[in-house]
Amino acid sequence: MGGVGKTTLAEHIHNHLLENTPFKVYWISVSQDFSIKRLQGDVAKRLGLDLSNVDDEKVRARRLRDAFEKMEEMLVLMLDDVWEEFRLNSLGIDARNCRLILTTRSLEVCNRMQCHPFELKTLDTEEAWGLFERTLGSETVLDGDLKDIAKSVAERCGGLPLGIIVVAGSMRGKTDIHEWRHALAGLKACSVGNNEMEEKVFRILEWSFNRLKEHERNCFLYCCLYPEDSDIKREELIDLFIWAELMSKRGTRSKAFDEGQTILNKLIRVCLLEETKNFGGDDCVKMHDLVRDMAIRITHGNSKPESSRDDVPRFLVKSLGQEDSIVTTLEQEEWTEDLRAVSFYSQNSKGIEIPPAWSPNCPKLSTLLLSDVSIEEIPDSFFRHMCGLKVLNLSSCKGITELPNSVSDMVNLTALILRYCTDLQSVPPLGKLKQLRDLDLSSTKIKDLPQGWESLVNLEMLNLDECGALRQKIIPKGTFSQFHRLQWLLLPCYGRVQVNDPEVLNQLESFIGCLPFTDFYKITRWPKYYHVYVNDILTEDPSYDFDDYLDQKQLHFHQCELGRGSNNLPDDMKILMIEDCEGMGIRCLSDVFKNFINLSHLSRLDIKDLVGIEFLWQLSSASPRDQLEVSSFSPLCGLDWLRLHRLPNLVGLFYGESEPYLIPAGTFSSLRRLHIYECHSMKQLFTVRLLQSLQNLETLTVRDCEGLEEIAADGNGVGQGGGEGSQLTSSEGATATVTLPKLRTLNLTRLPQLKNVCKVAMICDSIEEIAIDHCPKVKRLPLFLPTINGQPCPPSTLRKVVGDKKGWESLEWDNPSAKNALDPFFATQW
Repeated sequence: MGGVGKTTLAEHIHNHLLENTPFKVYWISVSQDFSIKRLQGDVAKRLGLDLSNVDDEKVRARRLRDAFEKMEEMLVLMLDDVWEEFRLNSLGIDARNCRLILTTRSLEVCNRMQCHPFELKTLDTEEAWGLFERTLGSETVLDGDLKDIAKSVAERCGGLPLGIIVVAGSMRGKTDIHEWRHALAGLKACSVGNNEMEEKVFRILEWSFNRLKEHERNCFLYCCLYPEDSDIKREELIDLFIWAELMSKRGTRSKAFDEGQTILNKLIRVCLLEETKNFGGDDCVKMHDLVRDMAIRITHGNSKPESSRDDVPRFLVKSLGQEDSIVTTLEQEEWTEDLRAVSFYSQNSKGIEIPPAWSPNCPKLSTLLLSDVSIEEIPDSFFRHMCGLKVLNLSSCKGITELPNSVSDMVNLTALILRYCTDLQSVPPLGKLKQLRDLDLSSTKIKDLPQGWESLVNLEMLNLDECGALRQKIIPKGTFSQFHRLQWLLLPCYGRVQVNDPEVLNQLESFIGCLPFTDFYKITRWPKYYHVYVNDILTEDPSYDFDDYLDQKQLHFHQCELGRGSNNLPDDMKILMIEDCEGMGIRCLSDVFKNFINLSHLSRLDIKDLVGIEFLWQLSSASPRDQLEVSSFSPLCGLDWLRLHRLPNLVGLFYGESEPYLIPAGTFSSLRRLHIYECHSMKQLFTVRLLQSLQNLETLTVRDCEGLEEIAADGNGVGQGGGEGSQLTSSEGATATVTLPKLRTLNLTRLPQLKNVCKVAMICDSIEEIAIDHCPKVKRLPLFLPTINGQPCPPSTLRKVVGDKKGWESLEWDNPSAKNALDPFFATQW
């Protein structure tokens, strides 16, 4: 029976096992779209096992069994919504340490798989009323006659938890007795003459559906276009609502998103959708399988929730997962004139074959989703009679190299989504598609921008990200002057398409792409999200990679002539990369960007091949020393990752003028990763006091710095003006130890002049790996080892100490037993 609470109970068991046992517990949704190969793949993913190159089911099963056998812990595999029997050894479940829990509507499946069944019953009257009250919530006050009517409403749900939750969710916050009477009458009408329990829950779900407003009903029905049990990204779903024009028209994309979020929240509140997250942590929604079945019944014409209403859209929704054949030929009789939406999907990129010269007569078709399938060719005739099509989504379709010319005449299209069509090389002219709002060609192999794209003045999003085959192009000034609605402009990150029209950024919400350095300072309003590659010339890809997350705010300067001036970086910038740039008379970065030291949101800084720079930050003498020590002035307090690579003139991190200054409190307080390579002029890296402040440092890597003599020097300050930057102010008091509680990796490699790591002992209780390799002048290991019964004891986290054998044997020890304690961890390579 569906809707009785099997999945909910199984989820409680899953969570209990995770929290209260040492078992490995894995949850997998199976659903009706079942194949043993897909299930094997899902299990393998949970185990971190790659079976993508193994086709034979028996070999895959052996691999799974071997993986189970290697685990020391007991493994519990929980399979939700099983519809067909399968052999347990096909998943390797015959392993000695593996147990299976499954949910199914079929007792026959249980018996054939020799499971021990536990049958869930419907709730009795008292239990049902308790669940109904809890779902209503404390804000719904029921008194007198209203409570009696509410109990009658609860009774009409027949003890089915899903029906109770949906009905109570629809009535949450209602306190008018007339509304409750109307609801009771509606439920009585729904359940008349239906003896089958599952049919009854369908009627209850339809009752809740009928209570929605028309635009809410349409948005809800569109959710069934996605595969069963899928976690649907909220943003992706709202995009579909916008493209299909299911909501009232809003002035901006952000306002439309707000309306979409409001609708999804309503559907969650009335329990027709479930709130969830996918493996990537994205906010998602999910349909209970019975709720989805109800939506498909409605849209397939098998059920009319209100017989007097004829505005229910007709859908064709089809999964290719259960087909035995590799290629499925579209069945022409299914494509009827009244279709509004079509969705074909596959879990393993099965093929679709479109009959040649076939032209479906679907004038009302608004949405066509063909996702994750393989299509060799789309005939030119296929779209000929789809004159009302608004959304064409072919994302992740394999095999297709070009679109038919008939796409050029689809003048009602609002969205053309071709992302991850990795074989697509060209699209026909698009100049006639004046209604187009979203054009997504990301991660395709197109070589040129589509002909006529400059005429698509209603575009809100143009996505060409990750189009590595695109020929180099400069978009001249004025191109976007008529694109008043454009809010997302996503171009290849590095140099293939350069925008010489910086004014467009002032209106955008998101931008990925390349700008010339001469235009960088003309931007007066930065987008909410940006990945900007700044370079005056079209170039090959640089060595640094962009972050893949669009919520980062990132600038990358490459091969630029930096000059002294009053240029400001965006105040909210999170990632800054400077590579292979030059600048005459520049000693530190604040010579180029006057607000550099005040970037409180900066989390990552990468500088590579920057000739001339001697320091990163200059502390101004205009600020009194007592101001620098207050917590309100903490330069780079949010910096998480600092990487310095091939800076030949760099002598220090900080530079002070004539007076000696202490480094402000909070500096580097969030730093987790520090990597320094080939900075040959630097003699000291830190003061002991600054090192002590790095309480979040996890990784410290210094390599190939020929002049470096000390990692943490005596003293307590910054470089002096007029000198080489190595003179330091004296500290007020000596520090006996330095505690770095989170340091896991210390890697010091090929530092020929390094004499001291730190003159005081370093307490590193989380250290896992230490490398002091080819540092011939180092005589002492700074790691502090506690003693147990008078004998030195390495930290429990330590796994390896790496170095050259000669250097290891030449180290001096205060306690000779310390070397004996560390010898078992020593190795000459990682």
